[in-house]
Amino acid sequence: MRVHQFHIPTSLYLGPVNVHLVDESPLTLIDTGPNLPEALEALRDNVHRVGRRLEDIERIVVTHLHEDHSGLAATIGRLSGATVFAHPWEADRLRGYDDYLMYLPLLERAGVPADVIQVLRHAYAEIRRLGEDIEEVEGIEDGSLIDFDRGSFEVLHTPGHTPGSICLYRAADRSLIAADTVLANISPNPVLSPDPLAPSRRFQSLGEYLVSLARIRVQAPTVIHGGHGPDVTDFESHFLKTMRSADERQSTLEGLLESGGSTAWEACVALFPHAKNEHRFLALSETLAHLDFGVSEGRFRQAWNGDVESFARTRGRE
Repeated sequence: MRVHQFHIPTSLYLGPVNVHLVDESPLTLIDTGPNLPEALEALRDNVHRVGRRLEDIERIVVTHLHEDHSGLAATIGRLSGATVFAHPWEADRLRGYDDYLMYLPLLERAGVPADVIQVLRHAYAEIRRLGEDIEEVEGIEDGSLIDFDRGSFEVLHTPGHTPGSICLYRAADRSLIAADTVLANISPNPVLSPDPLAPSRRFQSLGEYLVSLARIRVQAPTVIHGGHGPDVTDFESHFLKTMRSADERQSTLEGLLESGGSTAWEACVALFPHAKNEHRFLALSETLAHLDFGVSEGRFRQAWNGDVESFARTRGRE
């Protein structure tokens, strides 16, 4: 099976995004890059370099909804008539309803000040400009096969980075296209999201993410193609490093919580004192993910002061 990896420019701090063209029938693009003129030009040039055209693409698979991975899907769909596929938990959001209002109660209960909420709202609007609504998105479930004339990929639902993140596993050579679920040089952020099954609640992103990594570990992949940066060829070491880092972050956060309890925002400012602008949303996402995971593990306890949550160390850890 011929799979080409292209590095497509973005305007984000992560730099280029890796997208993959499966040069088999049906011709399939896995992720697209952001909705930017320079990204479209780079994608067109790369596809042409391997003897194909964007108009030839028959199928687009989106690994998750973030705009650097999905932003050009609508454009390419119009050019080629390709069908877009994504996990059902991502599909509604890719179709384009404005979900920022779903974040407001999550931010307010975390104790985020009103002025910061407005800054984050502006940052969200700027990021959304890197994407475009996709009118038709077909759902692909965990365990589905994406078939080609020669070979197939199995869809692995790997929630964590987003609720509907997927990886594509090829059993023939134990290769994995993992997008932002596994990155060589960056710890993927468990991004704050409403729970798809209960939108008034937070998605338990870190706990789900660690389960997803354990599931990948069972597959014993030989090479993992991430969404940014180089491939990962020793997943066992990567897995153990990630688990250690998560435990170290839990310990650090435990030491920062006030004895009487801290809001998630207060804990975020203590944990990431230098985070600015839109990076404060990512900082808050990671903080909340660790607080929720710590509660589930009995390391932290949760309380309420009116409509705002607070978190404290459990007894015996004062």
